[in-house]
Parts: sequence; C-alpha cells; structure tokens
Amino acid sequence: MSDAASTDKARMTAYQRWEMASFDPVPTDRTAADQAALEKHLRRVRDEAHAQGLASGHVAGQALGYKAGYDQGYEKGLNEGRRLAAQEAARLSSLADQFKTALQAADAVVAEALTALALDIAQQVVLQHLALDPTALLAVARTVIAAEPALSGAPYLTVNPADLPIVEAYLLEELQAAGWLVRTDPDIERGGCKAQAASGEIDATNVTRWERVAAALGRSQPW
Repeated sequence: MSDAASTDKARMTAYQRWEMASFDPVPTDRTAADQAALEKHLRRVRDEAHAQGLASGHVAGQALGYKAGYDQGYEKGLNEGRRLAAQEAARLSSLADQFKTALQAADAVVAEALTALALDIAQQVVLQHLALDPTALLAVARTVIAAEPALSGAPYLTVNPADLPIVEAYLLEELQAAGWLVRTDPDIERGGCKAQAASGEIDATNVTRWERVAAALGRSQPW
C-alpha cells in the first residue's frame, strides 16, 4: 500500500469507518449458523404444533367417546328401568287381583257367618215372641184368610188346640162372615195355622214360614 493510501485511511473518522463496514457482506459461516438456528426453531415450532394438535385431538376424542358411552349407558339404563317398572306393575296388579279374590272370599265367608247368626237370633226371637204373646197367631191367620186368590169350596182354618180360644175370641166373626170354619190339630205348633179348601191349601205353620225366610236368604236351616 502506498503512503498516500495509508495516510487517507488514517484520516478517516471512526463513524466513516463504521458506516462503510455496516454495508459489508455477512460472513458465510455466520449465515449458515443463523440458517441452522432458524431451521431448528421452525422444527421446534412445527413439533410443538403437531404435539398440540395430537393433544387436542386426544381430548376431543375422549370427550366424544365419553359422550357416546354416556348416551349408550343412559339409554340402556332407561330401557332397563322401564322393563323393571313394567315387571313391578305386573306384580302389583297380580297382587291386587289376588287380594281382591281373597277379599271376596272373606266377604262371602263373613256374609255366610253373619246370615247364620242372624237366622239363629231371629229364630230365638220368634220362639220367645210366640211363647210370650198368644195373640201372635192372629196376624198370621188374617193374612191367610185375605190371601189371593181366595180359597173356595168350604174353606176352614186349622190351628193348635191351645190357640182355639184366641181364634174364637178375636176371629170368629170374621171367619163366619167369610164362610170359614175352624178346626184343631195338635201337630200344628202354636202360633201357626193351615187353611184348606176344595180349591187348595195354604201352609202357614211356623216350620214352613221359617223355611221360606231361610231360603230367601240362601240358607237351608231347620226350624
């Protein structure tokens, strides 16, 4: 280098030297290092994005799988609950039918027992009434005399001998006005009577009347 060039270079200010150097080409080894760093950074960004995508997909897949499993389990549980409810309803209906049948049977037994008890009580009341009230025959005899169709052909009323004084005292005029006669029969219990004529017979004895009452109640109970 010439002395003139050296002198000019020495005269350049520090700013002038920096300004000129700032436009100098970047060394090749520095460019390659930066390129390698950039590529490494880009790979890291790509890998992180890929990992993040996998994680997001995994979470989304888990959510979808959970929802599908939940829906399937809910539907299965609902169907099972319906099936069990139907079975329970059928069982309760069967129990209700059985209870109804048992209740009806119990009602029938109770009704039968009550009917028998009522007949027993009624029989005792009637017997006591006949024993204490000799005039009980009068109502029965009047019913027979007034029965329709009326008996014809020499009708007569048959009573127990012990009841004849009662009949003569209270019914004789009625019987005679209707053309009836009075007879006695010891086989007829006090309180009862029979009406007989050519046209037929009316049995109003205690035994026959009692059997009619029992039959009306669906019972066959002797006097």
